Amino acid sequence: MGGRYAILRTQKLKSAVGVRRSLQHAFREQETPNSDPGRIQENAHIGARSTAEALERFNERLPEKVRKNAVLAIEYLVTASPEAMRGKSRSEQNAYFKDALEWLREKHGKENVFYAGVHRDESTPHMYAYVVPIDAAGKLNCRSFLGGSKALSGMQTDFADKVGKRHGLERGVERSKAKHQAVRTWYARQQQAEREASRAVKTPGPVDLDLPSAAQWLIAPGRSRARLEAEKQRVDKMLRQEALKRRQMAAETISLREERDKLVDDLRRAQGPVQLRRQLGQANDAVKALQERLARSEAAQQLAEERLQARIELEAREKAMKEPDRSRGRNRDDDPGFSM
Repeated sequence: MGGRYAILRTQKLKSAVGVRRSLQHAFREQETPNSDPGRIQENAHIGARSTAEALERFNERLPEKVRKNAVLAIEYLVTASPEAMRGKSRSEQNAYFKDALEWLREKHGKENVFYAGVHRDESTPHMYAYVVPIDAAGKLNCRSFLGGSKALSGMQTDFADKVGKRHGLERGVERSKAKHQAVRTWYARQQQAEREASRAVKTPGPVDLDLPSAAQWLIAPGRSRARLEAEKQRVDKMLRQEALKRRQMAAETISLREERDKLVDDLRRAQGPVQLRRQLGQANDAVKALQERLARSEAAQQLAEERLQARIELEAREKAMKEPDRSRGRNRDDDPGFSM
């Protein structure tokens, strides 16, 4: 049986585009394969009700001068080990998330926590919060909050002591020997992902469309519409899959770069031990491998664009096929249109 651990994760967002995309995921304004559409109404939003509103609050907190390489926002994720979260009632989960949000507000200042929310449409309920990392001098200074590995470890301990313990949750194993095990496991995952990607990312082939002819449309309009609708759904599914691959690969690259930066900090503090030098070399190799995967995935992106064009052609074909029926007054469209 697993432990009952408090979980706190961070993600640095270094561009306005990155902030917007992350917020779109939070508000379910983009495709989210791992969420249950039937439970989206159970999600909660604090501080904003849409990506546009959250971005407005985000921009209000940004200082006038922003360094080119500055971290614009920190995304926090708060949850617990799955068995611990499932063992809590809804009110107990809410109490845990409320205390976690108060802890973040005390750490960063209430005005700088510009949006938070709770996702209950995934397997394990979790809270996420977005913070503009402004220090006491009024400047963007992510390092003053997250810093190096010691600062991150201290933050995990502080969160477990002040929030987790109140809700029957303990801190995970502090880094020492566990760190090296995590690094080895991480490399194993990257090697496995590389092998899977090399099999998955192939030279894209042509997109074959199953479209009814003009004669088929006139003879059997109902069956022709069904074929067009099936093709639209198939192409849409392919587009979603390609977009998901791109997001996953981009997230992996960010994670690898952050891991490499942590190893660099450790290397400097330890004055260059052989083991850390070896790990740093492996981290750089892993980042290069991911960059090569991203380059290869440009072919997949091109395929996605071709499929999007195929989707447009489907719409045009459907419209063209309906024109003969309209001229005869037989194809009356009673659909009021799509709601946005």
